[in-house]
Amino acid sequence: MERFIAIDSGKFATKVAEYSKERDLVKKFCIRTKVSDGDFRDDAIEKNTYVVEIDGKQYKVGNGARGQGAELITDKKTDTHRICVLTVLGMLASSNENDTINVAIGLPANEWANVTKRMDFKDYILPEGEVTVRIKKDSRSEVISKTFTIGRRYVFPESIGALFSDEMYNSIEPTSITGVIDIGNLNLNATYWQGTELVMDKSITADLGGALLIQELSQELSSHVVPTEEMIAANVLKSADRVLPMEYGLSEEQAEESREVIKRVLLNHAKEVKRQCNSRKWSLDLMKVIAIGGTSKDIEAELKAVFSNIIVLPNPEYCNVLGFLRIMCAQDPGVAKEISISDAPKEAKKAEKKAS
Repeated sequence: MERFIAIDSGKFATKVAEYSKERDLVKKFCIRTKVSDGDFRDDAIEKNTYVVEIDGKQYKVGNGARGQGAELITDKKTDTHRICVLTVLGMLASSNENDTINVAIGLPANEWANVTKRMDFKDYILPEGEVTVRIKKDSRSEVISKTFTIGRRYVFPESIGALFSDEMYNSIEPTSITGVIDIGNLNLNATYWQGTELVMDKSITADLGGALLIQELSQELSSHVVPTEEMIAANVLKSADRVLPMEYGLSEEQAEESREVIKRVLLNHAKEVKRQCNSRKWSLDLMKVIAIGGTSKDIEAELKAVFSNIIVLPNPEYCNVLGFLRIMCAQDPGVAKEISISDAPKEAKKAEKKAS
């Protein structure tokens, strides 16, 4: 079988989207970008965790892997990313035949612009030819061997996926000027586009991702309210009510103080994002500005308070990978058409099946 798969290999999560040519449907999912030593004898595998064997070595991949996850560096040419990418390809590959898998993957714009780095990344993350992955998906499963062939390989600059989202695709003209603010777990990638062409000297990568925001939040709450570890700060960031929990002994005065600290830290982070854009002399009042990435959703209100015309795209975690898939399918001779990446066709088919 010939398959078409896009991967957005993030520091926190590896996002995946696959186009089924036979069903004309797209499915998406993600796994945690974490890898540690594994053992197929493991009979207590955690949820959303897999044990795999790649190149003769066994790994635990996903939520249950030990350690801190992907290395906090911009260059994604790492063992962690490679193992996570090959794991998801192995998960999707057929067990009874040798699939040919055509793959699109993203690289930060400043790395992608360097041709040597781009080619090295492609060859390392997506080795050409036949690959075998042995995989155990949970404690009770048998180990299954999957052999597949990596076919056509595409590397796109991260953030370009946003331009191919349903919300933006039909409005992009060759002369359109668009700024894409992609705030992931590690970095802010603020990319500047004329049409769908990257303007590299007006783009920037900065250490302003969710990991830094959580670290700042933890430090400020610890300094001004009560000691707050980063895991609790992360929970607060994801919560609807931005305040430290009171049920464990926090006073109302401390809770209100935490609310003010949180508001200040998030607003300052959004202001720093804007300052980075201004440092590249973006004409923010005269251009489209869109935001993607999980952290963009977390600070959506603050971004809208700082940027007068910013749009935080829905489903921001998957914008890149779905865009990569749409670009690849339009270019790849195996599909050679514009595909739908929305959930509408899936819901329609579900309703049709239910009705029948």
